[in-house]
Amino acid sequence: MKASSLLLCLTIAYSGYSHADESIHSQFKIVYQQYLDAQQQGKGKGAEDKAEQAYLLGKQIYGDKSDNTANLAINYANELHQYPAENKQKRFTLFEQAYTILAANHPASSIELIDALLGMATNTDSVNRADALYKQVIEIAAVQKVPKLVADMKLAAAQGLAYGFQGKKYNQAKRYLLEADEFYSQNLPENSVERIKADFLVAAFAEGKRQYSKAIERLNRVVSVFDDALSFDHETELSAHSKLVHLYEKTGKSDEATKHCLAIAKMVPWQENQQQTPLYRQEPNYPDSKARFRQDGSVQMEFDVNTAGFVKNITIIKSEGGEAFEQEAIKAMEKWRYAPKFEDGKAVVAKAQVQLDFKIGR
Repeated sequence: MKASSLLLCLTIAYSGYSHADESIHSQFKIVYQQYLDAQQQGKGKGAEDKAEQAYLLGKQIYGDKSDNTANLAINYANELHQYPAENKQKRFTLFEQAYTILAANHPASSIELIDALLGMATNTDSVNRADALYKQVIEIAAVQKVPKLVADMKLAAAQGLAYGFQGKKYNQAKRYLLEADEFYSQNLPENSVERIKADFLVAAFAEGKRQYSKAIERLNRVVSVFDDALSFDHETELSAHSKLVHLYEKTGKSDEATKHCLAIAKMVPWQENQQQTPLYRQEPNYPDSKARFRQDGSVQMEFDVNTAGFVKNITIIKSEGGEAFEQEAIKAMEKWRYAPKFEDGKAVVAKAQVQLDFKIGR
């Protein structure tokens, strides 16, 4: 819904300003265009600064009761996502101000309210308030009698409730997700953005309930979109492969994980002196003999990542705390998986290092 508020604001920004100071309006036009340019170029901080300036200037031009001011507030709030935690309250306040204006200018069932309501729902710390706001959004969508909009709002609610509140509204989120997923499965192609998002969330729900086969099935469906040479986001494809590596290793299916390790390696350009990042890691057990006396330790190791992404030939470079830590560190490392290094289009063996720290709470 973000784009609609931008377009609305852009189309009406040049009308209704006869009582505003001409210099302020001229400045607003320049700043607003700079904001749009920065947003298109992906300049996060630049877009945020220009969105704030446009909001403050627009407020002088249009006043505190105009839809224009509300939409400018929404634009600014949306740009504050670069720093989620520290800007959460600020975003909520901006969305709330926008909603107050829009609710006074439009009926309670108006589609114009959706952006502000969604923004409030995703930035409140109250799970009950978020739940109520999502219900309001879904009710507005239902009034519009556009089934896809209803499904989209249910997916947004499922994502917000699932990821934002540690499972406190798990059943509600799952119900929304299943309803949205059913609509998408029956009405949208497999490579649609909405189906991909639903597949990821269904997989996350399934993994949380240890339904690993179901999670793997959904993520493999995502991967198949790319295997069929359908266009989609690079980061999404990487994420699907990475999650499959984790799930296959978690379920003891290392051979199945290998093709996804290789797929990731082919997608990510290799940089010289780059440290490889594990796709799957298992934490070492804390030795009983050390835990009993609350002893800490560390183990630094060097090893090969072979052409399938397995860890081989582990050697101890340095350790503190004794042999028991070394043994547990090696046992854990033998279960890690990496994307292998690629040279000239082929997987090759590469050296890597890692340090595992053993610290017991006191």
